[in-house]
Amino acid sequence: MKPTGKQFIAEFINCSADILNDQQTIERILSEGIVKCGMNLVSINSHSFNPIGVTSIAIVSESHIAIHTYPEARHASLDIFTCSDESQLSIDLLDFLKDELDPDTVRVAEMKRGNPLEIIHTDWITDFCESIGFEVRYHVEEKILDTRSEYQQINVIKNETFGRMMFLDGELQIAAADAHIYNQSMVSPLIEAGNSLNNVAILGGGDGGVLYELLKHNPGRVTLIDIDKEVINTARKYLKDICFDAFDDPSVTIINDDANTFLDEKHDFDAIVYDLTMHPESFINVDREIYLDGIFSKIKDNLKMGGVLSVQCCSQFDATTLGIITVILNKHFSDVTFKKSYIPSFCVSWVFASAKRK
Repeated sequence: MKPTGKQFIAEFINCSADILNDQQTIERILSEGIVKCGMNLVSINSHSFNPIGVTSIAIVSESHIAIHTYPEARHASLDIFTCSDESQLSIDLLDFLKDELDPDTVRVAEMKRGNPLEIIHTDWITDFCESIGFEVRYHVEEKILDTRSEYQQINVIKNETFGRMMFLDGELQIAAADAHIYNQSMVSPLIEAGNSLNNVAILGGGDGGVLYELLKHNPGRVTLIDIDKEVINTARKYLKDICFDAFDDPSVTIINDDANTFLDEKHDFDAIVYDLTMHPESFINVDREIYLDGIFSKIKDNLKMGGVLSVQCCSQFDATTLGIITVILNKHFSDVTFKKSYIPSFCVSWVFASAKRK
């Protein structure tokens, strides 16, 4: 059997959030595009999800078109399949949808469908940096772990230059060769402040690197809060040259919980390290700025007066995130300071921030 169709898989990144959550508008755009591009519309079926998100599937005489939206991430995923080797109608429809949804970035893959379907396995893993307009590919010298936890995809590879590297949902978290740069950048503001470190919290940090660096300075109690115990188990087993025996230190308490929920209980920390993502769109149902403002307000309430906060922010090129976190930190804290550290495995300088409770 020869291939019987062409399928385009597309990701539209940073679209209009208002359009993405409007079922009627999505249906109108889809039907108009189908007709304008010369396809034959049979029917459209849509569903609005609670609290947000829309899926619209159009049956066309050529096959089908599907759009699923993630308004909280300003993201739309598209699937265009036509039972023909002719690609132009699909390309015209993609161009129409791009004009209507107005994404900042578009990623498209094209596949021939039928028998055989070629699946190519490569020795590379790609970290797509959607907020800064480029992607980084890492050679996989050895595939060590490829699994999915309850919360995310976890991959550990060995690379010739950077040693063992851990990726969560395709994003590089840490690499053995330069983990010390990241970890020292996170811990140094606590040390330089000269405050007591009798009671410290690490939000996130499941790879154990920041914890290991902090323990070098003999803190009193350290509470590490990471929702995904499988990340910690992965670090224990495969990333010993990053976490060493930090998780087994008697001063350490590990809590597998959502850090945002943990902070509801109002603790009294001398210092808090924020080692969580600045892009929580995959698990939140509100605007990112609202979510981040809320969690940093809780962090303030969990710090003693004069307590120190250390934050990993973003790439130096992620101007949007840097702008958001600058406003939030200055709203809730004093003595806000930013610094950059070049991390070779990230291929960019990373921005870190520190502040004190007002």
